[in-house]
Amino acid sequence: MKFGEYILEELNFNKWKLKKDFLFKKNKVVKIETKKFSLEETSFLFSLSMSFGLDFKEKDSNEILNFFVENETIKPDCLEEFMLDSNKRKNAWKKEL
Repeated sequence: MKFGEYILEELNFNKWKLKKDFLFKKNKVVKIETKKFSLEETSFLFSLSMSFGLDFKEKDSNEILNFFVENETIKPDCLEEFMLDSNKRKNAWKKEL
């Protein structure tokens, strides 16, 4: 048993996870780069998540954007284009999440 594992066992840690701003990459902890959103982008992302019935908070703009990028609703780095194009917003409803 490694010393770190021994300490965790003694402290009764069964499970832990990183905060949402960090991730494991090649056995190292790396800080995730977060994008700063304008007030319009923040309110748009929050209203988009609400309209899809998702349980995000308004402050979770990065998580909301990542969710829609992972589900291929919004292309990476194309949020402003998505906001301005009404056809893309209408087509978002045709995709299954």
